[in-house]
Amino acid sequence: MDDVRIETDRLVVRSWRDEDFAPLHALCTDPQVMATIGPLNDRDKTRALLARLQERQAREGCTFWAMERKADGRVLGFCGIARGTVPFIADKLEIGWRLASDCWGQSYAREAAEASLRWAAETHPGQAIWAITSVGNVRSRGLMERLGMRYMPGMDFEHPAVPEDSGLRPHVTYCLEQAA
Repeated sequence: MDDVRIETDRLVVRSWRDEDFAPLHALCTDPQVMATIGPLNDRDKTRALLARLQERQAREGCTFWAMERKADGRVLGFCGIARGTVPFIADKLEIGWRLASDCWGQSYAREAAEASLRWAAETHPGQAIWAITSVGNVRSRGLMERLGMRYMPGMDFEHPAVPEDSGLRPHVTYCLEQAA
């Protein structure tokens, strides 16, 4: 599949490169970022994540892409559209993001998410966009609501990839219906 490059005023949302490992690893080892996601990644887990993100792009034409700030080229995190892999939204279009904690509150995630939603509307017209997060992730839930997504209370679930004894296991589901 071709590389993806989506530009906004301040960001480039793009396909991953191998040299993006260091900023991705910094993101995955930031305790603030991972507090609502799961345990910190070691280098091997981050390498596996980068490989999965790149493989999804190659296989499906979409993934959670690198989010790069135009002003300085820094990879701030990721945002994009991928095929869901968990109950209820398996194989449906899912939007997701993760942002460096020192960049919170600057609307980068919203800017990248809105650009990703525009990309989805152009490439997959009429398909609903789904999102999931842990119950207590108020920042992500707030962004989902600001994007116009609707909470689907009947679709709450226990995330199968999260340990049973983790407080992060309970997840919520949101949906944005797109016009055809």
